[in-house]
Amino acid sequence: MTERVYELVRTLIERNGGSMTYERKGYRYGAWIINLGDKSRIFEADGNQSFPELDRLYIPKVKNPKDWNDYADQLVPDAELRLFALFGTSPIPEDEKKQLEQIIERAKWKFAWTYARTYPHEYTTKALCDLNDHAKLIEYIEKYGVRERFGKFFNKYFYFEERKYWHMGDPYSDDPEKQPNVINRTWLDVRRHAENVQHRWTPEEVELQKRIWEIQLEKSKDNYKSKGR
Repeated sequence: MTERVYELVRTLIERNGGSMTYERKGYRYGAWIINLGDKSRIFEADGNQSFPELDRLYIPKVKNPKDWNDYADQLVPDAELRLFALFGTSPIPEDEKKQLEQIIERAKWKFAWTYARTYPHEYTTKALCDLNDHAKLIEYIEKYGVRERFGKFFNKYFYFEERKYWHMGDPYSDDPEKQPNVINRTWLDVRRHAENVQHRWTPEEVELQKRIWEIQLEKSKDNYKSKGR
């Protein structure tokens, strides 16, 4: 991939008030330093002519792209949402953030104990929150969500304030039974779910489980990278 192609990402970042600079010193294969809002991330090359997370913002030219030469000089349609998702957030207008925070705060969230040992998360339903709030949160997921693979399935994940949200169901179905009822959320730093389980498990169990959660998350990401590129 040429510098001109990465310039598309740079333009997108700068349009959102951020910056993107390349650094060679201190990194084996070089790295891009990107600042977006109050967040900063380092994207290192993998040594195979690829910055994997940045490459996936471009449209692939082949079925299983392996390096930057396998991508076209064109961003994917939801590149902006994907870019923000890399920083754990979404490009929500400032005047809407407060409203969204209030919606999330008003909802009653329960910890999903069925998945406590595997993929910890919390959930809410129509019975646990205001119906208008529930509908509005579904709208945000649909509008700002990024389609990502989880296991064998794809979901839309909405990134907001160190968490990601997703719903279960089809919001466009005419069948009420198929429309979303359950809305899930999880910490991007999965270890933070320790606060959900520490009142039931011993400190030793919690520490062990935090590492297990990390491993599970790493496996799910590897699965996405290897099959979803």
